[in-house]
Order: sequence, then structure tokens, then C-alpha cells
Amino acid sequence: MGCFCCKTTGATKEPKKLVYSWVERKHLDPADYIMENLNGCTAYKSPGSIGGQQFVIRNCQDSNIYLLDHTGSVTVDDCQRCTIVLGPTKQSVFVRDTINSTVVVACGQFRVRDCASLKISLFCSTQPVIESSRELQFSCYQFYYNQLADQFVKADLNIWNNNWRTVYDYTWNEGDNWVVNEEPIVVQLSEELHKYGITNESTKSIVPLTKCNQQSGENCFVAFGYGTEASQFVCTDNKVNIVLPSHINRHLITYKYIFCAPPYVKFTTATDVQTNNRSIL
Repeated sequence: MGCFCCKTTGATKEPKKLVYSWVERKHLDPADYIMENLNGCTAYKSPGSIGGQQFVIRNCQDSNIYLLDHTGSVTVDDCQRCTIVLGPTKQSVFVRDTINSTVVVACGQFRVRDCASLKISLFCSTQPVIESSRELQFSCYQFYYNQLADQFVKADLNIWNNNWRTVYDYTWNEGDNWVVNEEPIVVQLSEELHKYGITNESTKSIVPLTKCNQQSGENCFVAFGYGTEASQFVCTDNKVNIVLPSHINRHLITYKYIFCAPPYVKFTTATDVQTNNRSIL
């Protein structure tokens, strides 16, 4: 019969060592997430080099800057005559005190303050906001590189939820501070980036090209998906034009429609198009 004073026999288990998250956390060097004081050069971050972290671009002139990875948020300050291409950004992109530049951006929130003469190719999940800025041109985001689709998913961005043209201007004056450019903005791309499959071509863009007149009373949204690639479409007041993706034989299909109570749309004419033995409609 044993008692509490008896010694146990055999090997005893060592207590499990606790490992805390801050111990295993990878050390980040802030210098890896800043581009600043560039003048007349090309700089880029390759896919996988940012990994959803915050990034800062500031005080750059006459330079081409490419962030080909998804980010948490991006701030662009005091840049002149630059081309800035940003990968999918989960939260906000804030551009301040920047002039005579082109910005290609896909983000959850987009803000511009104290800027002038910008061309902006935009995907934005919410309403873009500008303040104390002038001579801004907005166009629908049309861009592609090999890892872009996966990065949109990592940034929690839905390609069908693009509010690029619903700009809200906090600054009131007698002139127009911004305009919509119906044609996609094309940027010059460095040859050294071709290894990533980078292109401005709309037929390869994962984001649908929208050209709908927001001032019209009634508009119809129609899109056909093919696999994981978004179809390209164009909406006008009287018809809906749909351009099929580049990897199948392209057809331009036109439908006249009668607008009914949402979400129903009644087509007065329709044509079945057979492609690769598959009915598109």
C-alpha cells in the first residue's frame, strides 16, 4: 500500500516549454519597406518580398517604382514626375503632396490630398476620396502580372466590387478637380519586369473594364465569368457589350435590353455563340 511520501519510479516527463508568438515572430527591418529619395531610377519589390506589410514611398523624382506584392497599407508622399505601380493593398493607399505622376493602384480605400496633375488607374472597394487636389484623371484599373490574382485574394479584394469612378471631392470650388478617363491609362513598363509577365493589356486584366456612364438614369450590369478569369465588359445607355477573355476565340456580343426592377434584366434579343463546343450563353 502506497502513500504520498512514496517515491515514484521511472522517468518523469519534462513540462512542455511554452513558445510565445512574439518570440517566433520574424524580425522585420523597416528599411525593407521604404523607398525614398529616388531620383531618375527604376526600383521594384518582387512578389513575396512585402508579404502584406505597410509600405512607404516618399521624396522621389523622375523615377519608376513597382511594388509587385500585396501590402497592408501604402503612403506616398512628396513625389514628382514618377510612375508608381502598387500591388493589391488590403487597407488604404494615401497619396499626398504629389504632382505630375501616374499611379496604378488596387486597394480597399483610396485617398488623395494636396496633389495635382495625377493620372490614376484605380481599383477601389470603397468610394475614393480627394481633398485640396486638382487636375486628377481617373480610369479603371487594367493590369496583370503572374501572381496578381493570388495577391488579390490575400488582400481580400473582390474584383467585381470596383468603385473607381464614384469619386467624392471634399473640396468645393468653381472648377472641376477631377475627370473620368474612359480609356485605360497605359504606363511604361521596365523590360526587367517582363519575367513576371507584367502587362497593361485589358484582355489579360483580372479586373473587368467598366465604362458605364454614372450620370445616366438606368444602367445594366452584365458579366460572364470563364473559369477564374473575369470577362471584359462595357456598359452603355442602350446596350451591353461583352468581350470574352483572351484565351478563347473572342467575339463581341451585343444585347439590347429593357431595364426591369432590380435585380431582373429582360433581354429583347439574344444570340447563342458556340466556342470550343461550349455554349457561352
